[in-house]
Amino acid sequence: MKKIIIFSVLALGFCSACGFLDKDPHTLTDGTYYRTESDLRNALTGVYSPLMQEQFYGENYLICHAGGDDLSFYQRSSPRISMATATASSTTADIMTFWRILYEGINRANTLLENADMVQNIAPATLARIKAEAYFLRSFYYFNLVQCWGDVPLILESTKSAENLSVARTDKQIVYDRIIEDIEDNLRFLPKANEVSTPERVSQSAAQGILARIYLFRAGEHFRDGKAEDPKSAEYFERASYWASQVIASGFHDLADDYTQVFKDLAADKYNSTGKYESIFEVAEAGNRLNNMEYSAGKVGSVFGFGLGNDFSSNPEFADKKGMENPGYSQRAMFASLKLYRMYYRDDPENIDRVRGDWNIASYEYLVENNRVTGREYYYPHKPAGLDEVDGLPCTERPEAQSKVYVRCMAKYRREYEQVTPKAKFYTPINFPVLRYSDVLLMFAEAENEVNGPDALAYMCIDKVRTRVGLNPLAEGLSKEEFRECVKKERAMELCFEGLRRWDLIRWGEFYDTMMSMEALVADSEWPQTYKYAANYYKVTPAYVYFPIPDWEMTTNNKMVQNVGW
Repeated sequence: MKKIIIFSVLALGFCSACGFLDKDPHTLTDGTYYRTESDLRNALTGVYSPLMQEQFYGENYLICHAGGDDLSFYQRSSPRISMATATASSTTADIMTFWRILYEGINRANTLLENADMVQNIAPATLARIKAEAYFLRSFYYFNLVQCWGDVPLILESTKSAENLSVARTDKQIVYDRIIEDIEDNLRFLPKANEVSTPERVSQSAAQGILARIYLFRAGEHFRDGKAEDPKSAEYFERASYWASQVIASGFHDLADDYTQVFKDLAADKYNSTGKYESIFEVAEAGNRLNNMEYSAGKVGSVFGFGLGNDFSSNPEFADKKGMENPGYSQRAMFASLKLYRMYYRDDPENIDRVRGDWNIASYEYLVENNRVTGREYYYPHKPAGLDEVDGLPCTERPEAQSKVYVRCMAKYRREYEQVTPKAKFYTPINFPVLRYSDVLLMFAEAENEVNGPDALAYMCIDKVRTRVGLNPLAEGLSKEEFRECVKKERAMELCFEGLRRWDLIRWGEFYDTMMSMEALVADSEWPQTYKYAANYYKVTPAYVYFPIPDWEMTTNNKMVQNVGW
């Protein structure tokens, strides 16, 4: 497509990533380039690269693309974060760049797949694996396009000229069929989870888990189109159950004993340090972009995350400090909603979810004097018993009367645990979690309930997630509808701020009504006036179940038509 030629790799800010992404992505697409195994591996690096860019998981995904749900809000008046602030239009720049970067990834995959068989002196298994990864990534990019825009041009050949590039939208069901076929046909060529050194590389488990996610979203497509239930929905739920069960049956994965350790690992550039392989697929970020080095860091933790409102990055005194002494700067732009707070601490007094609540929502504030962190001050009653200091700095607790600010900063991604020094102001090495084992367990529980009702297997999976954080198992004898509601709530508390909630609400057919119901919370007497922006940010229109086709695409592609309501 024209966008892929005009907006080059440099214009989009593409760069190398960490770990296996240790070489600059190549933009050469002529067949003469694909001669050696090294050439092919470099080309695969280029196919992975869009994932970690700021237009995707490196910054914008959570706040621009998957943003705008009932668990969070953007604590700013900026119109830039349009899907999260109900101010989107077809001219929104972040929507346009997301469309472009997804098609850039697709074009890179197409180029690799067209030329891979020309590579000489490469083991057949290696060639098959590289092609399988490219097929998966192309499918993953298309799934993101379908989630956001529905019908999109299905382009399976690389761009070779700037002529005749207008392409009509393809029915999303045809796109689904193709991406599912490509993943399933190439699954056997991917390595098993215990054969990859990092979840930054696609494994069979990652592909199986994403297949389950695709089938679940497809099963609910009829909701956002206002149509009767798709006759194939039962089949889609069955396939989602099957693919999630394959991840479980592999025996490679389990939940870490400590929920918080998963996210500490993301910040510290560690991979499944507990040996449980809970993290199945991550987007690679690394370094800090200081001194013109390591241009592979993103903004996870700095733009959305938890750290200081003060920037110590330019002070040489803090250059080698980490932990509590230098928790890192954060804009603290994303906040947890009062609804999420209540889920953890109030909805079920017999099951207060302090483990996930105290991690995902800020349970303390950093104390700062004279540009130095002097300790943590916990909101009452969140200070852990016996925790009197961290890194030699004291931990205190605010009086109960001063702790009734129930809407607090999103804290899932914490810069305090970064190990790369010096800490830059914005750029961090924190990876983004695309797929975790807890998500697989909950997808299986949901799909199994839809197929067979709340059977023992469905109970086992959801209870495994609940008991990990100290909650009681679900009561026995729940109806199918009651169990479904329990899964929905569990997904909210377990997976909040991981870019899934918006899509869950859409596939459940609940997005618009749920967002409209949030306005009443703004008027709640417990809602501090500080969070005045949230009221308008929940006022979406029914059109928000889709993104608008970018104006740029509408003007350059004369076969393109706009989504309804935009």
